[in-house]
Amino acid sequence: MSYVFHYRKQLTAYLVLLVISMAILSCGSAVQNLSSLSARELFLKGKEKYDRKKYINAIEYFQTVVYNYPGDAIVDTAQYYLAMSYYHNRDYELATVEFNRLATNYPSSAYFEKAIFMKAVSFFEATPQHYGLDQSDLKKAFKLFEDFIIDFPESELLGQAQEYLLAGRTRMAHKYYSSGILYSRISAYKAAKIYFQLVIDEYTDTKYAKLATFQYALMEYKSKNYAEARKKFESFIAVFPDDEKLVKKAREKIVDAAFHSCQQMYKKGKMTDARQCWEEFTRDFPDNKKVKKAVSYIKKIDKLNQKQNTQEHAGT
Repeated sequence: MSYVFHYRKQLTAYLVLLVISMAILSCGSAVQNLSSLSARELFLKGKEKYDRKKYINAIEYFQTVVYNYPGDAIVDTAQYYLAMSYYHNRDYELATVEFNRLATNYPSSAYFEKAIFMKAVSFFEATPQHYGLDQSDLKKAFKLFEDFIIDFPESELLGQAQEYLLAGRTRMAHKYYSSGILYSRISAYKAAKIYFQLVIDEYTDTKYAKLATFQYALMEYKSKNYAEARKKFESFIAVFPDDEKLVKKAREKIVDAAFHSCQQMYKKGKMTDARQCWEEFTRDFPDNKKVKKAVSYIKKIDKLNQKQNTQEHAGT
C-alpha cells in the first residue's frame, strides 16, 4: 500500500510540474508571438477581440501597439480602442486615463473629439447611479460636457452630450431636492428652503426645479409666513401654468394663506389691518366658502369698533 501511495504522489507531482511548464512555455510563446507582429497586425488582432467583446484580451494587443510602436500611424487608433476596451469592461477610471492620454498626446488625431466626449462619459458612468451616493465625479463630468458643447458646437455627438448633461444635472437636482424634503419632514423649514432654493437657482432645466418652487412656497406656508407664501404660490402658477395638479394645490394654498394672514392680524389686535385684509379676501375669492367666515370677522371688528366708540363718547 505504501508503494502504491508513493507512486501516486510522484505521479501527481510530475503532472503538476508538467502543467506549470506548459503554462510557462505558452506564455513565452505568446510574448514571442506578440513581439514578432507588426503594429498593424497587433491592432487587427486586438480589434478582432474587441469586436467579439473580449475586452481583456483586446487590451493586451492594443497596449502592445501603444507602448512598443509610439511613432506608428496606427497608434492613436490603438490608443482609442484601448480606452474603449477599458470603458466596455467598466474600468471607468482606467478608461478616463487612456482617453485623456489620447487627447493630450494626439491632438490632431481623428479620434480627438471622441476621446474628449468619452472622457466625460467615463466620469459620468463612474458615478453611482443612485443620487444618494457620492456624486463627486458627476461634477467633473458636468464641466467636461459643458466644455465639449462649447468647443464642438457642430459635433455629431452634441445631442448626446446635452442628454448626458441633462441626465447628470437631473440626478444632482434630485439629490438636493430630496435633502430639502428630508428637512421639511422634521420641520426644519429654513434648512429645507436652502436646498429648494439651490435647485431653483442652479438646476432650472430639470423637472425638480418646478417641484422645488412649489415646495419652497409650501415651506413659507408651514412657517406661517402667509403673505410671502401667497406670493410664492402665485408666482408658481405664473411660471408653471401647465401642471394642473400642482396648480390646483397652489390655488388652494393661496386661499388658505390669504385667510390665515388675515387671522394673524386679528389675533395680534391689528383690527384696522385685519378688517381691510378680510375685505380684500372677499373681493379676491368671492366664490370661496371661507367668505362667510371673512364676513363674520368683519362684523365682529365692526361691533368692537362700535362698542369702543360708544365707550369713548360715554367717557367724554
